[in-house]
Amino acid sequence: MKHLRTALVLAVALAVPSARAADYPEGAKNKFQFELGGAWDSFDTEASLAATRGGVANAGATIDFEKLLDIPVMEKHVRLRGQWRFSKVSYVEVAYESIAREGRRVIDKEIVWDDATYVAGGELDGKFDSEEIYVGYRFDMFRADNVKVGATIGFSSWSIDTSLTGSGYVTKPDGTTQSGSFIEKGIDVSAPVPVIGVAVDGAISKDVLFNFYVRALFLRLDEVAGGTLSGGINAKWYITKHFGVGGGVDLSTIKIKDYEKDDKLFSANYSFAGPRIFLVASF
Repeated sequence: MKHLRTALVLAVALAVPSARAADYPEGAKNKFQFELGGAWDSFDTEASLAATRGGVANAGATIDFEKLLDIPVMEKHVRLRGQWRFSKVSYVEVAYESIAREGRRVIDKEIVWDDATYVAGGELDGKFDSEEIYVGYRFDMFRADNVKVGATIGFSSWSIDTSLTGSGYVTKPDGTTQSGSFIEKGIDVSAPVPVIGVAVDGAISKDVLFNFYVRALFLRLDEVAGGTLSGGINAKWYITKHFGVGGGVDLSTIKIKDYEKDDKLFSANYSFAGPRIFLVASF
């Protein structure tokens, strides 16, 4: 992740000066912008789920989903984005992506997840799915013929669904155990998180537009604490006034600390980053 952030900073430093002498692409001036693309991301996923009894949580294991469950580190998925410029300086922005990941492996140690303890030597199936919907408002604080710098505020609604399936035993509230095969779902975290950020658009040539954005916020409430960070850099080539192609790199990270619900305590560190290519429609 550190190398990716460094690359983003360098790209901004290189691209912005070149934008000073270029004309803003005609296609980028249209009110509506749509992007349909595919991303190839590298993932880093850790999560734990502990059962609580009388306010005390059991010693739930922190699971590295890629290493322990052989979930692919690289994954392809679809990413959608849209923008409506309804005044000279104001925009509505939307984005959507859905990622489904699962893996299977014979484990060599006991794993505690919620009330279940999965025994060593057994086959364990794991799932970690996520979905994001972003809706936000952008206001251009600075505008020139070929550069725009905007502030953004909006809501990023994340849905995270996890589960483990395998053989082991479950510890009941009265302290007794039951052996068998179990499916233990994690807490389905689904809540809008307010995020603020900055976005920069600059013309590299009369047909090519550079874009950089970053959005972040840390949130602490009674039942959950955590934060989200997302950012990216890309370039769009408007082949005509209404259609084009683009490519870039994006990163997203979510940190959930001590999310307590229904006598369960969930935490997760979830990050992914990688390149994407996309088609552009502009009207």
